[in-house]
Amino acid sequence: MRPDERLAALALGCLTRGLGWIERHIDLFVPDDPFDPEKLKELAELSILHGCLRAWHDACRSLELAPISKVLLEFLGDPRIAEWVRKLPAYYSPYMLAYLPLRATGTRIGGFEAALRVLTLRHYPEGLETTPYRELEFQHLCWKAGLTRRQPSCGAVYRRTTLARCPNPIYFSNPEVYSVTHTIFYLNDIAGPCRSMPASERERAIRVVEPLALHYWRKPDWDLTSELLLNLVALDHFGTPLFAAAFEAVAAAWQDGGALPGPAIGTLPSDPTRKQIFERCYHTTLVAMLLCGGYLWRSHERT
Repeated sequence: MRPDERLAALALGCLTRGLGWIERHIDLFVPDDPFDPEKLKELAELSILHGCLRAWHDACRSLELAPISKVLLEFLGDPRIAEWVRKLPAYYSPYMLAYLPLRATGTRIGGFEAALRVLTLRHYPEGLETTPYRELEFQHLCWKAGLTRRQPSCGAVYRRTTLARCPNPIYFSNPEVYSVTHTIFYLNDIAGPCRSMPASERERAIRVVEPLALHYWRKPDWDLTSELLLNLVALDHFGTPLFAAAFEAVAAAWQDGGALPGPAIGTLPSDPTRKQIFERCYHTTLVAMLLCGGYLWRSHERT
């Protein structure tokens, strides 16, 4: 078996286990208070994964996404949620983060469409105070959802990011690394291909991402390792021995139950609850599933 075939088999196996884990924990993705924006992060990130896997369906056609679709439609289809967003535009971020990836799949929910029209007239999301990479996130989501025609580019917003300003990552802490990974996600449609970054910026990004991927693999921190490996997929730099070895390490760390442990897994109490385990695994599992889906998609594209 060729190395790329071995990695593809690992990716599909991890994705399948991950989806099984999501289905068994789907209730924990739904906020217990739907009107608290601080509790919507899990559902919004699940929606992003769902949207990507739907977009990569040619490479991931065997995967069953119906349980995720059902939960997203049930929660976001509640007319009270869209009305809440319309009345409180400061909450645009968490709620629209959940809806826009669903809209990108072709789904339209009347209440959210009305809210979008009103908020657009009031210059949202432009009116939100955000960091540069979050601004790129809104540009990407609006482009994918068909609200704008232009994909994010290496323009003025990009030039304010950590990636554009600092070519040496030696002193980066986790917030700077997350800024780098998300900047690359939004400039390259999560997994690429890398069309909006000039060759010089792409090479610069690779020089930043590769040593970071090695560092977080050695820690190990499977959350940032997965994000950085997905960056290498997006940057068309995933045929290297480093990528293959780090990818195999991520797959080896995946638990039989379908979750990938996050960096805070060591803080679990001696008798953890189901929710406590979920909180320390869900984000890393979703990110690693994006890595697996993105790798399958780009490998399929090359054949």
